[in-house]
Amino acid sequence: MNEKELYPSLVEKLYKDFSLAKDSLPTVTDLPMIREHLIAKVSELMSRDYERFITNLYRIDVSESKVREILHSKDRTTIPEKLADLIIERQLLRIKTQMLYREGKL
Repeated sequence: MNEKELYPSLVEKLYKDFSLAKDSLPTVTDLPMIREHLIAKVSELMSRDYERFITNLYRIDVSESKVREILHSKDRTTIPEKLADLIIERQLLRIKTQMLYREGKL
C-alpha cells in the first residue's frame, strides 16, 4: 500500500484526536495541504489551550523526548511545523501498524 492511500485514515485520526470539525481539514489526498492545516491548528491550540494540546500529544503517543527537543529549540518560529510533522509521522505509523495487525501480520 502506498502512503497516499493512507491519507484518508490520517485525516480521520486527526479529526478524532484533535477534536476537529469534519469540514476543517482539506482534501484527504493532498499531504502538503493536510500539513499546512495541521500547522495552523497546532499554532491555535498551543496559544489557546496549551494543556489540551499537550494532552492530545500524549494520547496519540508522540515521543515525549522529541516534543521536548522541539519545544526547546532555538528557532521558535518553526515549532508548530515541526510538531505537525511529528504528529503526522506518528499517526501514519499508527495507521500502518493497525493495518498490519488487522491483516494478521503482527
